[in-house]
Amino acid sequence: MLPSRRSLVRALAVTVALVSALAAVSSAVALPLYSTRQGLPCSACHFDPQGGGARREMGFLYERNRHEMAPEERWADILMSNKIGEALYFGTNLREQYTYVTEVGSGETGVSTFFPMQGAFYVVFAPMANVTAQYNRDLRQTRDAWVMVHDLPGGLYLRAGQFRVPFGLRMDDHTGAMRAGFRDALAGSFGTSGFLPYDPRNVEAGLEVGATPFAAVPVLFSASITNGGEAFAQEAQALTARAAYTSGRVMTGLSGYHNYRSTTRDSDWRSSAWAGIAVTPALVLLGEGGVGESESDGGLVRRTRGFFAEADYRFSRTVLVRAKYDYVDLDQDTAGLAQERYTVESDLTFLPFVDMKLSLRRVVPEDAPDQNQGLVQWHFYY
Repeated sequence: MLPSRRSLVRALAVTVALVSALAAVSSAVALPLYSTRQGLPCSACHFDPQGGGARREMGFLYERNRHEMAPEERWADILMSNKIGEALYFGTNLREQYTYVTEVGSGETGVSTFFPMQGAFYVVFAPMANVTAQYNRDLRQTRDAWVMVHDLPGGLYLRAGQFRVPFGLRMDDHTGAMRAGFRDALAGSFGTSGFLPYDPRNVEAGLEVGATPFAAVPVLFSASITNGGEAFAQEAQALTARAAYTSGRVMTGLSGYHNYRSTTRDSDWRSSAWAGIAVTPALVLLGEGGVGESESDGGLVRRTRGFFAEADYRFSRTVLVRAKYDYVDLDQDTAGLAQERYTVESDLTFLPFVDMKLSLRRVVPEDAPDQNQGLVQWHFYY
């Protein structure tokens, strides 16, 4: 079902009020953050053309400068590098999180636990200018493992191996409405009821091709064919297409996904559009929305839709605050399957390569009591 007008007005009012208050507090002194803030594609800082994972030298320096291009005199004596010799790079993303969840009105604690969210160690081998191989071991499993031939005429690249499906706006928070979802926290699991028909944390084996064919227009076109699940489980025919534009203070894009499972004869398709704008060097607005359908072998169709809107304001290299609204309806034709989430959080970067996230979230499902969620996350990256 659609969210009520009251809910949407309330979410919009909270976001606008927060943005207005923050914009009035401080003049813009920080450079744009990440792709939208810097006006650069994700591949400027990461080896993965879709972003995330191991960092290039530029990405390493960006993190060393606490998310800025300009060096910071305070840490000028840090002479470390993520490169060994001429062709070998390494890096890491380590996340530990404490989660507290309670149902509104119950008076009891549903979840109170620490858990390791991520323990990734990356190795990248680039023996020549046009060839890159990346391997990622994360906690107890191998994740990214691919080889890419790139920087061919027209910006053409070809990647083979296992990688994350290149759909949508790739966010750190996989529990967002447009990713894997934010329900089932009381069962000890996040990310099982979102917009996507697959878990965006997982990798799939396949092929990906992409290009930036227009020298004057910074658009990355990419497409992939993957297994749509585990190897040998079904015929490989999950198709994804994506177009992303990043320039100046604006980022926008479109993506589509289709998968037919030959073993069960179920099918899914999803489409999404996103945009981001750096209103000032300190203030960034992001949003994404999408629609899709899932059809079973018996002809039962489930129509899914979702969106999120986010405002980020950066006071300094140390403090960033965020307000976010998520909405997903797992079937618009069935009552009781819509969910909302309101989030207020802060990213604190006291030292290079180390962040702390403090997050307060209110989950409002149609078919269950509301939830209050509190998260504290420690993130080390190199």
